[in-house]
Amino acid sequence: MRAKYHQLITAQAIGTLVSPKALEVIVAANLGQDALRYQFGHEHFHYDSNSFAAGDTYVGTQQRLILSALNTNEPRTAWKAFGRLSHTVQDLYAHSTYVDLWLAKSNTPNPDPQEIDPRDAGILSDPRLHSGKPNILLDALLHFGLMPSWLLRRLSANSHAQMNLDGPDRQRFPYAFAAAVKRTRLEYSKVAEQLSEEQRKNFTGF
Repeated sequence: MRAKYHQLITAQAIGTLVSPKALEVIVAANLGQDALRYQFGHEHFHYDSNSFAAGDTYVGTQQRLILSALNTNEPRTAWKAFGRLSHTVQDLYAHSTYVDLWLAKSNTPNPDPQEIDPRDAGILSDPRLHSGKPNILLDALLHFGLMPSWLLRRLSANSHAQMNLDGPDRQRFPYAFAAAVKRTRLEYSKVAEQLSEEQRKNFTGF
């Protein structure tokens, strides 16, 4: 998902739950996951190339790091870990067939994006759930609006360039956005419910 939407999703999900300072660090860590050095060999940061198990493991590692950091009174480390975690879970909906599968099982034509369930167990275990394979050159052309339409049409249906819901130029983007907001808030709640009152104050930054 494009940087400005990661930022909007994160702010919408937890902007009222953490201090401005905490949010700033969280967003910076979130956006840092798209650094050039992470575009090779880090598919699990974005659930790309069907790296669902590795992505889940990475999210779990960041969750444990948050708790460990708060146990040693290092809230900034915890904020960074949550930022990294939030980027990964947000990308699940923009980089995979999750939205397509949810729409296919919905009983309502053109359902409200706010109805999407970001943790549908049936979809998460569905063999049809898959994600696109990134190509840094092609994805850069698409990102900067330089990819000719004839080339885009020739790309594999399983390519990131074809599959992504990274921005509002893609018809189903509102569903990916809504799911990402909900999932980010769920991940925040999952952490918060494990914290003592003092740890929660450190984590929120208030």
